[in-house]
Amino acid sequence: MKRQEKDARREQRKIEKANRVDLPDGEDPDLAGLRPGPQPPLFQ
Repeated sequence: MKRQEKDARREQRKIEKANRVDLPDGEDPDLAGLRPGPQPPLFQ
């Protein structure tokens, strides 16, 4: 049973990886879209 769960998680990760939007080379996905300086508030 544990092996089946592990295989299911592996398949899910494979699907998620295939559906990801590719970023330009060298761009950190955590920093994508940020600009230098103060950031606008997330919630107003």
